[in-house]
Amino acid sequence: MNEENTNNEKEKCFVIMPISDQGDYPKGHFQKVYEQILAPAIEEAGYEAFRVDEDNMCTPIVEKIFTAIQECPMALCDLSNRNPNVLYELGIRQAYDKPVVLVQDDKTDRIFDVSGINTISYSSSRLFEEVLEARRRITAAIISSKEGKQNSIIKVINAQSAKISSDAMSKEDKVEVMLAGLLEDVNDLKMQIRKNNVTFGESRWEKDYADRKNGVSNSRKIMIELRNGVTNEQIQRAISKISHRVGTKIDYCRMGNRIVVTYEYEDLDIDMDISREIFKEINAIVGKI
Repeated sequence: MNEENTNNEKEKCFVIMPISDQGDYPKGHFQKVYEQILAPAIEEAGYEAFRVDEDNMCTPIVEKIFTAIQECPMALCDLSNRNPNVLYELGIRQAYDKPVVLVQDDKTDRIFDVSGINTISYSSSRLFEEVLEARRRITAAIISSKEGKQNSIIKVINAQSAKISSDAMSKEDKVEVMLAGLLEDVNDLKMQIRKNNVTFGESRWEKDYADRKNGVSNSRKIMIELRNGVTNEQIQRAISKISHRVGTKIDYCRMGNRIVVTYEYEDLDIDMDISREIFKEINAIVGKI
């Protein structure tokens, strides 16, 4: 008997699923799926449902994700809406040949067509009787996976599982791996965000990442919370004013009531002075003081 069981603590089941609102689903849909279907099914199977966004530890989220993917004895993955981040995390989990139960709603086309890989379907309408039935089938699938009765992609194709230890990877390596996968999704995410009236300045995310990878970039990002009623024109004027003063090109990305300001610097010794000046000036004009 292990120490967790001795202390009556449940083992964790890592939940890989869409966190924010997605596509044409109603607001808060996936949070309700988690609370009404997934978490109760996991608890019934004897595990503690665990999502990284619920973890209050002061650890970078990328590190939390990698740790959970590799160390949680069980995982449940919701493929609904074909969320790219979900598929990326699932790929890593499968590469390590760790047990994972696949579920998806009835609105999403089947992703896997591989003999031996079972995916539990649930109704997106979440009617009471359908919720109870989905819980029952998901619980049964988790227990079956725990007992080794469910196949993984690694077993189906008879491949060798990944053997890299998380201890052998630095935090920078983990971030690098995650960013490499997420970069492919940036354009799609931009399109989704624009549909929700988020305005971008000239984006340099892809270039920044490539430059950092090649060790040639000196760039910094600053997040500033906006006061109510600030217009994009006011933000642009503030950016232009401080950019002219410090002699540095400044880009920005607006996300609701926040902006992320990005600039490049040549001299590391004066970077912090520039950073403070940029923050002070922009915050004074459009920031929430």
